[in-house]
Amino acid sequence: MNKALLLKIMGLLLIIISFLVNKYSIIRLLTILLGIIFIVLANKKKTIYTIIEGILLVILLFSIDTILVQYLNRIPIFAYEIKSATNMSTYNSFFYRVYNCDGTHKFDGHYQKNYLCETILPEENINSLLANIENNFADYKNKFVNVNGKISSISGSQSITMHTFEVLNNSINGQVNFSDNITLTILNNGKLEKVEDLKIYDSINIIGRIVKINKQGQNKEIIMDDAKIISRNSFDTYEINVVTSKNCKEDLKLMSKTDTYNYYNSCLDSIYVTYDNENRYELSYVLTDKRMTFDLLIQGKEKEEKNDMELYTYNDFNILKCNNSNNIIIGDKNLNLDSPYCASFTVENDLKVEGES
Repeated sequence: MNKALLLKIMGLLLIIISFLVNKYSIIRLLTILLGIIFIVLANKKKTIYTIIEGILLVILLFSIDTILVQYLNRIPIFAYEIKSATNMSTYNSFFYRVYNCDGTHKFDGHYQKNYLCETILPEENINSLLANIENNFADYKNKFVNVNGKISSISGSQSITMHTFEVLNNSINGQVNFSDNITLTILNNGKLEKVEDLKIYDSINIIGRIVKINKQGQNKEIIMDDAKIISRNSFDTYEINVVTSKNCKEDLKLMSKTDTYNYYNSCLDSIYVTYDNENRYELSYVLTDKRMTFDLLIQGKEKEEKNDMELYTYNDFNILKCNNSNNIIIGDKNLNLDSPYCASFTVENDLKVEGES
């Protein structure tokens, strides 16, 4: 057996072995490259055609590798792995990547898709993440992280930002104090779902890939891409609390106007909605931004009716709906079906009350 044939056989065996092994290792890549070298060296004439042959062989084997990865769930050879956790990593190749989601592989051609795994990475608060990433960026680069925090700004459909923050005493409407020396910017480019529902001070949980760090003086910006929102403020579970006025006159104060109703306050100093037992909002605030609706206010409550009025009773307050107009009155326990307010309203809502011009 001549030397050229022996080199070709050895080269083919090395290539076959590389494809048979289905475990990520740099040794697989080195083995297949060594096989290509053996086959190229088998040519007796070292010309430009030999170089072309080597290039074509690399392209052929890369194509085969890609097909096996995409259609047979194989671990790629021509790729490098970046681990974000013991059960989650990405295999990054020239024109595609593969999400390794706890052993399940998800193909992402041309790096077009955001985070694809159902696997939830260990959660890290924005305050600790930004403190750690500032001094250890190399440990985070190109890794996926799971961060929770509050939205500090929204730039249309292009990006949202998060900053480190401090919770205020007795804060309402989700407000906190943001610091501005380091920023996490989450790129969107139209891929994040339901961003139009997000608002400043909303709490979110998001998984994304740390791309780079921009520095300008003392200010630093961390860029995150391929992001997916895992959870956000839940506004399904809530509790309504009121503070009753000590010296109440029979008057109304306009609290909020929406596309559907005008909401008035009667004999209550304040009305708060608490979500998830911790996030407290003024009722007027969540009515205006449409997180709260009349249907949500009265859900599960039975109504009493009289003369185009509906009454809904609660432990500390009552709600009166005027069916002769688009007006809702939220008042203390003295508010009832005999209260004179609805009769004073007209269909055109021309009643003038304190707080309304």
